[in-house]
Amino acid sequence: MASQIELLKNHFNAGKSISNYEARDMYRINSLSRRINDLEERGMSINRQRKIDQTGRQYVRYSVAN
Repeated sequence: MASQIELLKNHFNAGKSISNYEARDMYRINSLSRRINDLEERGMSINRQRKIDQTGRQYVRYSVAN
């Protein structure tokens, strides 16, 4: 079974972005911000985009920096 970091790395390398809710649903990652920090410590550059959903709740969408 792939580690959470490997799952995220593959997700980003496929050109996809991810939010906390998606990470929880797709990969069972409960602490996405920690896994993002782990990727950054390994040299990956990550963009953070603050967004607001249809209900007015704020969230962050992560993607690989170009």
